Amino acid sequence: MLQQCLKIFRFSFAANTPSLATPWSLKPFKTEVSLPIIRFHDAQPTGQSIALDQEIFNQPIRRDLVQRLVRYTDLYDKKVTKATLALRDAAASGAKNHPQKKTGRARQGHRQRPGRNKGIKAHGRKIRSLRIDLPRKVRLQAYKVGLTAALIEGKFTVIDTEKLNEGKTKHLVQLMKGFESFTQPLLIVTSVDPDDLFLRASRNLENLETCTVKEFNIIKILKFKSILITKEAIIQLTESLKQRKLALLGDNKIVKKKYSEYPIEEYDPTKPLDLKFKVLREYLEDFEKLKQEGQLDKFIQDMPKTKKVGRINTINHH
Repeated sequence: MLQQCLKIFRFSFAANTPSLATPWSLKPFKTEVSLPIIRFHDAQPTGQSIALDQEIFNQPIRRDLVQRLVRYTDLYDKKVTKATLALRDAAASGAKNHPQKKTGRARQGHRQRPGRNKGIKAHGRKIRSLRIDLPRKVRLQAYKVGLTAALIEGKFTVIDTEKLNEGKTKHLVQLMKGFESFTQPLLIVTSVDPDDLFLRASRNLENLETCTVKEFNIIKILKFKSILITKEAIIQLTESLKQRKLALLGDNKIVKKKYSEYPIEEYDPTKPLDLKFKVLREYLEDFEKLKQEGQLDKFIQDMPKTKKVGRINTINHH
């Protein structure tokens, strides 16, 4: 039943789908694409389908962007951890080899200089990061291109949930036998909060790998030929890419709000200003206290008077 349903779907899907050799400026799908939802416990269709967002799963195929993102992801955490000795670190005497003049020989500098026997290596390797820069917009677009290409190749199968009744590996194996793709390496993409029993049951399976939406990247899309993704994971993936949050791509920066999104309060002249400084706040409290006690006029009369003399202010005390 499941295989017939998927074959009919793939035939109609392939009939309206161009190949990956289409021009880079054309979108692959002309109409909205939806995938059937498969029940995880018996591998049978639920009769429901989920519509995929055209802004994410219908992008022109750009192999150059995908290649740049793969290189960026591969070199993101790679570093050179070993380094050669520098001239200041080499173990050697600081004494001069021979006098600078009147020996008939060439001038000699440091004893461990490059080119000398047991000397250091010129332009040796240093401890550094191999990470390269890639604009965030390019990363986002390349990720969408990878999702579109995987959809064209028929890699995605949407399941309703990954939750299990018991965390046994043999129970999960029996459930996965209903899927034809279980004979080859398979990836299951879950939501941000996966089921604990499912993680425990899938821990020891060799051909099965699991990841959350945050861990799902372009490397996993290219590595696996079959990808099972939950309905909730599809929703979370779509929302996160719509909001341009690139935590999925190894970038944990906070997305800044636009200026128009911040609430703007209108100025009300009847309300007193909020004095943020402690001293000014204390002055305001003293002023309100004197005003309530009726001693404000007396306080003003007792204040020291200032008298301007040129640019110098002199205070006359009573």
